[in-house]
Amino acid sequence: YMFLFLLNFSWLFYNLFLALISVVCGKLMLRIHSKPLKFIFFFIWLIFLPNTIYLSTDIIHLFENWSRVDPMFKILLMFQYAFFAILGIITFVMAVYFFQKLIQDKSNAKINPTTFIAICILNFIVGFGVILGGVQRTNSWHIFTDPIKVANDILNAISSKEMLMLSAGVGILANIIYFLCAETAAIWDKKLFKK
Repeated sequence: YMFLFLLNFSWLFYNLFLALISVVCGKLMLRIHSKPLKFIFFFIWLIFLPNTIYLSTDIIHLFENWSRVDPMFKILLMFQYAFFAILGIITFVMAVYFFQKLIQDKSNAKINPTTFIAICILNFIVGFGVILGGVQRTNSWHIFTDPIKVANDILNAISSKEMLMLSAGVGILANIIYFLCAETAAIWDKKLFKK
């Protein structure tokens, strides 16, 4: 049982690392003034952004492992998957919050209609990315290592009504999560990344 627990940690930490890339690049695109560098960090932020909320979907593996362990380890597995699911939500909200700060009028703390629409569209793109990763097994780094696979996977996903519906569902959920937690993200930003 302990082997299963440690094995889970190895790939969950790897998925967390991918999610953190978007958070770090999101903060860097705010802090760096060079436009070419800002664009590079924006690009990396965008392609790794779906990994944030995707981390929360790893909780489905809990049900695969449920019958394989005794009651004591069931509790341990529940905590393990719940911990990483929460980290998925936190990394997602922080990464999108940095985008909000990038495009929003600095003099206004509240989300204006243009920013709101941009975030909504972004979250539907995230939903598409999550489904692309979960169903097509397309990884963020494939954009660099196998762009033809990415293009084919995107075309396959766009032509599938089921995948588009799943993407829309994840996009709606991502929007609900973000707008419920956006104010909390501002507090986290001040505490974690002191100016």
